[in-house]
Amino acid sequence: MKKRGTLACILSLLLCLAFSLCGCGERKATVNWELDEVGTVELHTPLQLSYLSGNYNDILQYASGMEELSRPAALTLSWSAEPQGGVISSYTVEYTTGEFPNGIAVRTTAPQCEITNLLLDSVYLWRVTAEFENGETSVSPVSAFVTGEKGPRNLYVDGITNVRDLGGWSTANGGKVKQGMIFRCGRLNKSKTATPEIEITRKGIDTMLNEFGIKTEIDLRMKEAHDHESGGITASPLGSTVRYENVELEWEKGNYLLDNLASVKKFFELAADENNYPFIFHCDIGTDRTGMFAYLINGLLGVSEEDLYRDYLFSDFGKIGGARQLSNIQNNYIKTVKAAEGETLSEKIKNCLIANGVPAAHLNALVAIMK
Repeated sequence: MKKRGTLACILSLLLCLAFSLCGCGERKATVNWELDEVGTVELHTPLQLSYLSGNYNDILQYASGMEELSRPAALTLSWSAEPQGGVISSYTVEYTTGEFPNGIAVRTTAPQCEITNLLLDSVYLWRVTAEFENGETSVSPVSAFVTGEKGPRNLYVDGITNVRDLGGWSTANGGKVKQGMIFRCGRLNKSKTATPEIEITRKGIDTMLNEFGIKTEIDLRMKEAHDHESGGITASPLGSTVRYENVELEWEKGNYLLDNLASVKKFFELAADENNYPFIFHCDIGTDRTGMFAYLINGLLGVSEEDLYRDYLFSDFGKIGGARQLSNIQNNYIKTVKAAEGETLSEKIKNCLIANGVPAAHLNALVAIMK
């Protein structure tokens, strides 16, 4: 009996030593989670939403192009986390329209975080991971929210004004223009300087590369004319992984389309190549020359004339130096488009572009990519 008692004592000591060495005897840190209910999220600010809910011609009641009002509303995700058996040092918030771990991750030390640039008309899943001081982690249950469907999908990119996704608009066939593929914006670097002066910030570059996945930048500014409007750049401010194309558009002669046929043809050649997606395009303030291509692309895809006009006038929410009105474009390229053959605006745009040298194959490829 004495020998058996001694063996039991030794075995007990060995087990204690093993638990001590591997840490198995310690209680794993856990969290009592409670994620706030979000429900349906409106992506526009109250001022933007008021304009989008009314007559598109009433833009001057809301914005004049003189201050930065173009950014979307931010969503604050918040939660409570009661740690059990440890001290929480930070959190990682993940949100996705697909499956985890695919999506976007945000790190924070507070039990909340602010997010922007969500997709329109989408269901998002989100969860939080708590990181403890001892290196352990605890993952929350998954929660969900839904985003509003009203376009445009206006975006926040630090250092740039007037940023929007061409996607999200409803089309005549009952579909939606694909989001996350083509983006319009103001300039990334200062115009009319002898040497490059980059205006997009490091944070803005990170958004362009890591959130939007931009592969190509199409710059519509004049390179040498108009005091070197493009600001002396020969490569994208976003970095060496982004293809830079300078597709110059003249704006002073009177008709953005007819005065720039070679450049229009080049633009649609680039837009027909799926390898260039996602891409951004811009002029100086991202309104008039940029607006023409937004009109032509989304009109070709079946977006209504009213929504095309509303998208153009939405630029007045950006800091663009003055208000725009529809007369700026209706007596310009729109007059040319409407003179073309076709029963619908989409048909007129396609026929107009083909008649002016844009290959039908390029337009068909663009439509196929954006379906």
